[in-house]
Amino acid sequence: MENDKKDVTVGGENPTTGTQTNNNSKQEDNKTLSFDELINTNKEYQSAYDKKIREAIETAKTNWQEIMDNEKSEAEKLAKMNKEQKLEYQAQKAEKEKSDALAELNAYKLKEQALKIAGDKGLDVSLLNFFNFSVEKADTLNTKIDEISTAFNKAVEKAVNERLKEDTPVSKTGFEKAKIKEMARASY
Repeated sequence: MENDKKDVTVGGENPTTGTQTNNNSKQEDNKTLSFDELINTNKEYQSAYDKKIREAIETAKTNWQEIMDNEKSEAEKLAKMNKEQKLEYQAQKAEKEKSDALAELNAYKLKEQALKIAGDKGLDVSLLNFFNFSVEKADTLNTKIDEISTAFNKAVEKAVNERLKEDTPVSKTGFEKAKIKEMARASY
């Protein structure tokens, strides 16, 4: 914490209240304080800083405790096993890690391929967020992208047509039908 000193200018207008703050004199208005000096001059800053530090420590402690509990339960499992069981367990664990890594790699490659296909078709790539690439298969990917593309284009076309629709123009001559009939009779 000693090396985390930052210069902060004190004085001037308080952005939250809009009031002018003067420390002791005009000379101190332009004085820069280190982080530690600023924290020590204002109790509110100190308490906010302490609160943030406590939260960070609690989070780190919780994460550390979770990791330690997992390692402890793993060690207890291994302690109960004989050599053959340990080797088998470690082989299964390594196989699971390998399959997880391969699945992640395949999902990444599949997503890259989907992005390329969507880009070629002019489809918005944000629509690909609806895919779960870890369970998606390459052979069904192209058909699903085609379906989404078709549905998206239909929705866009419908929205455009709705916006372009115009009401039928009404011709107004200034005469109502009743007056037109009266004018037609009056001419005889």
